[in-house]
Amino acid sequence: MTVRYQIQNSLGNVIFCGLLPYEVTLIKYINSQSQKIDGGTIRAGVLKNNSFTVYGFTSGKDFLKSSQKFKTQLNVILNTADSIDEIIDSAKKSMNKSTSRLIHNLTTLNAHNIQEIYSLIPQDGVSRNMRKQISFAENIVKDDPKETAVTLLRIAKNNASMKVEFSVFKKLFDSNPELQRRKHNIHKVLMNMFYLFFPDFTDKNVKVIVGDESTHMAYFDYESVHVALYHIIENAAKYIKPNSTLNIDICSNGNFSQISMDMMSTEIKESEVEKIFLEGVSGDLPSKIGKAGEGIGMYRAKNIIELNSGSITVTPYPKTLEETLGFKFQRNVFAINLPKCKQSLIG
Repeated sequence: MTVRYQIQNSLGNVIFCGLLPYEVTLIKYINSQSQKIDGGTIRAGVLKNNSFTVYGFTSGKDFLKSSQKFKTQLNVILNTADSIDEIIDSAKKSMNKSTSRLIHNLTTLNAHNIQEIYSLIPQDGVSRNMRKQISFAENIVKDDPKETAVTLLRIAKNNASMKVEFSVFKKLFDSNPELQRRKHNIHKVLMNMFYLFFPDFTDKNVKVIVGDESTHMAYFDYESVHVALYHIIENAAKYIKPNSTLNIDICSNGNFSQISMDMMSTEIKESEVEKIFLEGVSGDLPSKIGKAGEGIGMYRAKNIIELNSGSITVTPYPKTLEETLGFKFQRNVFAINLPKCKQSLIG
């Protein structure tokens, strides 16, 4: 049995505590490097230097027999306290960054939804006469059904984005994420996500051609792959060339079902092929035109696809490079492979 310990810094703040609740209450009685307490069933001690104080407790037979062995173990913990503090601080910063990003994204999406609603149904019109709220909104819908439909689709997309944020936080930041892998029709899953982005493609006059409805199946966790597809399609909508065509094909690829997205989009240099799937990395051109974002989307997508024992690759075609209005576009093909059946899963 190992030594359980608590580390305090020079200010008396606890930076780590692995003690049992009962042991925490006994700290005030510990005043030496090694002493037996609780009728001799526990050995405890305290060691300190200029930076840290370590309290240790153990019920291990070897440590109960040997005070020197216990003090040696406690001294090792004290000498590594600085490294432990750095590791814990780094983990906290990473989690705080992820939490801050979640809160920021959810706040932004919520603000967009409010803006969408009030751009369609003015707030002052609703609040002016509480009794006529419904009729006021009803008349706006009757007068402009198309704008109402567009607004509802945008709100639906924002709501889906919120779900994505929660799902990512739950799946990617869990050391052992729970995946409910089942067989799904890829075409249906893909279209469930694509309809949210059709207004984005329409705004750029992009024609989306999805291959004939197929019966290709794949074995994956729906919620997480839904998140991955969201980021991949969002990426396509953001960087595809205006007035072009997005061709989507679903086919068999050995033990995998493959989704192929073929488009003219912003230039991806050969040196960037692997980098675009790294966290915080965007290509040169997206950075120059102010659409790079945080470089999180494709990183998330790759992680999620791999969690489901699949893969994602991009194949650029440099010879197709062309320039439009000062922006460089080329043919890029993204291929997402998902296992056909449970037997082909890696983990």
